[in-house]
Amino acid sequence: MATHARVILDTRVQLLRPSNGKDQAYYPVKLRITHDRKRRYYQTELPPLTKLDWKKIEEGQRMTVTQREVFHGKREVEALAQTIIESLVPFSFPVFKKRFLNPIVSSTDSLQEMFKGHIDRLEQQNRISTASSYRCALKSLLGFHRSLNWNDLHPEFLEGYETEMIEQGKTQNTIGIYLRSLRTIVNQGRSLGLIDHDLYPFGKTSQGKYQIPSSVNVKRALTQGEVQLIKDACPVPGSRAERARDFWLFSYYINGCNIKDIAHLTWDNVDFKEGMVRFVRKKTERANKGHQVKISAVLSPIAEEVIKKYGIPSKDKTDYIFRIIDKGDSAKAQYLKQQEFTKAINIGLKQLARELGIEKNITTYTARHSHATALIHNGASLEFVMDQFKHGSMKTTMNYVDSIDDTKRKDLAKLL
Repeated sequence: MATHARVILDTRVQLLRPSNGKDQAYYPVKLRITHDRKRRYYQTELPPLTKLDWKKIEEGQRMTVTQREVFHGKREVEALAQTIIESLVPFSFPVFKKRFLNPIVSSTDSLQEMFKGHIDRLEQQNRISTASSYRCALKSLLGFHRSLNWNDLHPEFLEGYETEMIEQGKTQNTIGIYLRSLRTIVNQGRSLGLIDHDLYPFGKTSQGKYQIPSSVNVKRALTQGEVQLIKDACPVPGSRAERARDFWLFSYYINGCNIKDIAHLTWDNVDFKEGMVRFVRKKTERANKGHQVKISAVLSPIAEEVIKKYGIPSKDKTDYIFRIIDKGDSAKAQYLKQQEFTKAINIGLKQLARELGIEKNITTYTARHSHATALIHNGASLEFVMDQFKHGSMKTTMNYVDSIDDTKRKDLAKLL
C-alpha cells in the first residue's frame, strides 16, 4: 500500500488578509502524508507564503531569494519524509509523527546505533561489566542478523533468534540475558517514538507477543559433605588448586562474597577485635546511593587465616587487602584484573574437584549458593537468609531454595 509525502500550501488556514486584496493572504506550508486514502498534515519550519509565491515555487522559475530557499527547503522536507516512510514497515501515522516532529530522533537512529550508544554510556559510568554484557548481546544479535533495524523487531524474528541460539548450545539463561538487554534498548526507542506501541514485540505469548525465556535456576550449591571435603583438602602448597580452595572458602564464610567484592575489600572493612567483616556490595552500591546497606559477616578462623596468608599488610586502612586490583586502576583495568583472577580461581577449582571426586561444576559463584543452602539446612529462616544477603525481595532469596532437596523444600513451604 503506497504512502505519499508532499509539501503543500495549506489554503484551508488563512494566517493574514492584508487590505490590498484576497490574493495577498498568507497560508502555512505543511507536509501532507497520504496513506490508505487517509491524509495527515504536519507543521514545517518553512515560512507562510501567498498563493502567488507558491505558484512560482511550484513552477521553479523566476523566484526571489526567499522563494528559492523555500523551494530547496520543500525538497529537503519531502526527502526526509520519504526516508522515514521507507523505514516504517508497516507504516504508522503516530510513529511517523514522532520521528518527523522530534528533532532529537533522526532517521539514522538505527537500533544498532542506539545499542552502541548505550554501551558507551555504561562505560562512561564505569559500569564495565554491564557494558561487556550488552556488547556480547549486540555481537550475538548481529551474528544472527547482519544489521539491526526497527523493522526487524517482530515476534517471529525474536523466536528465530532464540531457536538459533539453542541450536548453538546457548543456555536459556544466556538467551534471556541477551534479549533483556535488547528489550532495554527497544524501550528507549519506544520512548522516543521509534516504534509504535502496537508494534512493540515483547509481552505475553497469549497476546501474540514474544516472551523472553525465564532463567533456569541451575543447582549450584554443594552439599555440606562436599563443602567438608574442600575444607579437609590438602592441595600442593603454592599450587593453583590451593589458592582456589582458600579463596572459595573465604567467599563461603564471608556470606558468599563474590570476587569483585573480595577484590575491593580494604583493611577498614575488617574488625579483628569484634571478629566481623562489613562492606557494601559493589553490585548494589550504585543503585542504593541514598541508602547504602552494609553486609555484615562473621570473621571465621578460616577466613581470618586466608587474610593473613594472602593479605598485604598496610598502615593505610583504605588499601585493598589482597591487591587483586590497585588503587590507581581505571574501572576497565579493575574489571580485567577481576576477570583474570576469577578465571584462574575457577581453573583451580576444577582441578580441586577432580582430585576430590566432586562431579559438580564448582565455581566462585557456587560458594554463594552453598552458604545460603547451609544456613537453611541448619535451621535459618528465609527472612534471616534474605537479611544476610541483603536481597531486595524474598523472590531472590527463594532462588537459592531450588538448591535444596525436596524434603527440606516442603518443610520451608509450610513456613510461608
